[in-house]
Amino acid sequence: MKILIVRHGDPNYEIDGLTEKGKREANLLSNRLVKENVTKVYCSTLGRARLTAQPTLDRLGISAE
Repeated sequence: MKILIVRHGDPNYEIDGLTEKGKREANLLSNRLVKENVTKVYCSTLGRARLTAQPTLDRLGISAE
Protein backbone atom coordinates (compact mmCIF):
# COMPACT_ATOMS: atom_id res chain seq x y z
CA MET A 1 0.00 0.00 0.00
CA LYS A 2 1.19 3.51 -0.80
CA ILE A 3 -0.27 6.60 0.85
CA LEU A 4 0.12 9.94 -0.88
CA ILE A 5 -0.47 13.14 1.05
CA VAL A 6 -1.18 16.17 -1.11
CA ARG A 7 -1.56 19.78 -0.08
CA HIS A 8 -4.10 21.94 -1.87
CA GLY A 9 -3.10 24.17 -4.76
CA ASP A 10 -2.31 27.86 -4.30
CA PRO A 11 -5.30 29.08 -2.27
CA ASN A 12 -7.55 32.08 -2.45
CA TYR A 13 -8.57 32.15 1.20
CA GLU A 14 -11.11 34.94 0.67
CA ILE A 15 -13.37 32.64 -1.37
CA ASP A 16 -12.12 29.27 -0.06
CA GLY A 17 -11.02 28.45 -3.58
CA LEU A 18 -7.94 28.38 -5.76
CA THR A 19 -6.06 31.10 -7.57
CA GLU A 20 -5.35 30.68 -11.27
CA LYS A 21 -1.95 29.31 -10.28
CA GLY A 22 -3.66 26.86 -7.92
CA LYS A 23 -5.92 25.65 -10.73
CA ARG A 24 -2.87 25.01 -12.92
CA GLU A 25 -1.23 23.16 -10.02
CA ALA A 26 -4.34 20.98 -9.59
CA ASN A 27 -4.25 20.03 -13.28
CA LEU A 28 -0.53 19.26 -13.16
CA LEU A 29 -1.10 17.14 -10.05
CA SER A 30 -3.83 15.27 -11.92
CA ASN A 31 -1.40 14.47 -14.74
CA ARG A 32 0.88 12.83 -12.20
CA LEU A 33 -1.68 11.06 -10.05
CA VAL A 34 -3.47 9.32 -12.92
CA LYS A 35 -0.22 7.41 -13.48
CA GLU A 36 -0.38 6.03 -9.93
CA ASN A 37 -2.64 3.18 -8.91
CA VAL A 38 -5.06 5.43 -7.01
CA THR A 39 -8.11 3.54 -5.78
CA LYS A 40 -9.33 5.79 -2.95
CA VAL A 41 -9.23 9.51 -2.31
CA TYR A 42 -9.94 11.11 1.04
CA CYS A 43 -10.43 14.85 0.93
CA SER A 44 -11.18 17.69 3.28
CA THR A 45 -14.52 19.42 2.86
CA LEU A 46 -12.79 22.78 2.35
CA GLY A 47 -13.32 24.27 -1.08
CA ARG A 48 -9.63 24.65 -1.86
CA ALA A 49 -9.03 20.96 -1.11
CA ARG A 50 -12.03 19.81 -3.16
CA LEU A 51 -11.02 21.99 -6.10
CA THR A 52 -7.49 20.58 -5.98
CA ALA A 53 -8.75 17.00 -5.99
CA GLN A 54 -11.47 17.44 -8.63
CA PRO A 55 -9.38 17.19 -11.82
CA THR A 56 -7.89 13.91 -10.59
CA LEU A 57 -11.26 12.57 -9.48
CA ASP A 58 -12.78 13.44 -12.86
CA ARG A 59 -10.01 11.68 -14.78
CA LEU A 60 -10.15 8.59 -12.55
CA GLY A 61 -13.95 8.47 -12.56
CA ILE A 62 -14.15 8.19 -8.78
CA SER A 63 -15.38 10.38 -5.94
CA ALA A 64 -13.67 11.43 -2.74
CA GLU A 65 -14.63 10.35 0.72
